[in-house]
Amino acid sequence: MTTATNQSKADSGLGTEKLLHMYKQMVAIRQFEEQVNDLYTRALMPGLAHLYIGEEAVAVGICEALHRDDYITSTHRGHGHCLAKGAAPDRMFAELLGKEAGYCRGKGGSMHIADPKSGNLGANAIVGGSVGIAAGAAFSAKTLGTKQVAVCFFGEGALGQGLLYMGFAGHLRLREQHVQRIYAFF
Repeated sequence: MTTATNQSKADSGLGTEKLLHMYKQMVAIRQFEEQVNDLYTRALMPGLAHLYIGEEAVAVGICEALHRDDYITSTHRGHGHCLAKGAAPDRMFAELLGKEAGYCRGKGGSMHIADPKSGNLGANAIVGGSVGIAAGAAFSAKTLGTKQVAVCFFGEGALGQGLLYMGFAGHLRLREQHVQRIYAFF
């Protein structure tokens, strides 16, 4: 058996420092989620916790390609998206614990964290519900003439929701008008 040793074919072009940074982000998100799970299973956290464990690379890879003012919309499993987009873990925990210092003053909880300053338009507990928000953000960017993009994270359950296809249809119409792109990932 032979092993390919030509690294040029496997090179991502990101460089060692960037890849290490991304790896550290993934580990930080995993550690955050493990702490959330610990709090939740010991009944120290109000509400529900839908973890992002095992999906860290998706959020980190996508958010690393975005600018700070680009938009994201998220799902009920949005902790990883928030952190990858630049949310502070202490404010995230404050939100999850219902504290005033949280991003939504402790009112959003686990499934509704938003940080407009970093372009995070919020997590949404409605399956596929954030597609319309991302479409609106992309339309806003087009109308205002900015170079921002909107990324919509969603799960496979959203594939059965009409709003998803309405968002895609709207995107296609807007694309004909040269609107900034709406990207969707699950």
